Amino acid sequence: MKLTRRSVLGSALASTALAAIPTGILPHLAQAQTGGGGHSVLNALIAQYAAAAAEGMKNASVAALYDRDAFTDYLEVYPVADLVDGFDWKPGMGATFTGPYSKLEIKAPFTDYIPLPEGPVLDPAKTYKIGFVFHGFNHPWLIALADTAAWEAARHPNIEIEVVDAEFDDNKMGQIIDTWVTRQFDGIVLWPSREAPMGPPVDRAIDAGIPVVSVDRRTSSQKISSEVLGNFYANGLQQGLYLKHSGQTGKIILNRKDLGSTADSIRTGAFLQVIGQEEGFEIAGNYHTNSQRSLAFQSTVDALQAIRDVAVSFNTGGEEAMGALDAIREGNRLDSAPDGKRIAILANDDAKEVLHEVEQGNIAMVSPYTPLIGDIGIRTVLLHIGAKEGLNAAPPRLVLTPNLPMITREKMTIEGVETMTPAEWPYAYGPAVA
Repeated sequence: MKLTRRSVLGSALASTALAAIPTGILPHLAQAQTGGGGHSVLNALIAQYAAAAAEGMKNASVAALYDRDAFTDYLEVYPVADLVDGFDWKPGMGATFTGPYSKLEIKAPFTDYIPLPEGPVLDPAKTYKIGFVFHGFNHPWLIALADTAAWEAARHPNIEIEVVDAEFDDNKMGQIIDTWVTRQFDGIVLWPSREAPMGPPVDRAIDAGIPVVSVDRRTSSQKISSEVLGNFYANGLQQGLYLKHSGQTGKIILNRKDLGSTADSIRTGAFLQVIGQEEGFEIAGNYHTNSQRSLAFQSTVDALQAIRDVAVSFNTGGEEAMGALDAIREGNRLDSAPDGKRIAILANDDAKEVLHEVEQGNIAMVSPYTPLIGDIGIRTVLLHIGAKEGLNAAPPRLVLTPNLPMITREKMTIEGVETMTPAEWPYAYGPAVA
């Protein structure tokens, strides 16, 4: 798909670069972050559980998977830090608009983060070409991501944006980036499915003088202009915190994203860091369902057939959680956990249908990971273009998004984290539940 618009950065927007803070071996971070708002509270908990995991896990079943998949290697380099320019996010912030692609009403949480005024940006006499490449116009999370990128570009009349779906083909995404390099685009924003394959094409674009910004997931490039990321660690952490708080123990089945993706390595690893300190959990099933509901459904069906007393269904995304719930319902196993308890379904991503199931008591909790961050990627790449032209300061290499609190059916306070209810959360994405 292609969208052509025009836009600009009026006055210079100065941003101070933030250093990445590896968590696994930095216990002092907890002291530095305590006493702040939700973002800081969660950063302190991340440091606490990372330090505990570094000392060793009490649970042998959890530790075996944690070590086998080398989660420490990913977690220790994942950045945990403050927000750009001391940004203080609060629920309710952000703009409301209709998504250009989904045609759904969107409340985007971070439109006030690294803000740019509406109207022409950079040199108003020039038109700037931006490429936005991602995967999944047919995926509710990903189309919402594209919505926010296109919305931001449309605010600026001298910006032309080309939005392309690489259809979960890493080679195709690389070819699209190479084409934009040949066409001398001014900037590129991408959502990479996996880290390693996207390093070389990003490097080629950077070497050609084109700023490149990744959103949500990382690439293996060491040259990338900026990464817009964050909250993955807080996602997995909060799934673990909720499970620990609930008192439910027993056998856990995992529906994970594709191996080697940021979403899998950080979310799953953080979850294991928390529950690895608790006895009574057993990793009974471990599947990679690659963000697909149908694969999560089948893996859960297989697990329920093989495992009589499943207690917990851990899912690294909303699509996976809905697939797991469908399988559990179809098998009439919703209340088949030991002692007649309901299977605790743990989810990420705040789709409206997932929040509906939380409200109904079928999904235990969800850690929001909003797709509504494409606008940050566009603003960040524009700042890089402006810096290249001497019009403003360069943005930080790491643009971390705020940690978001978990959503539960009823309000709770779990280790200092104040949860929100589905009715209180204005940022849910995707079609409304009839």
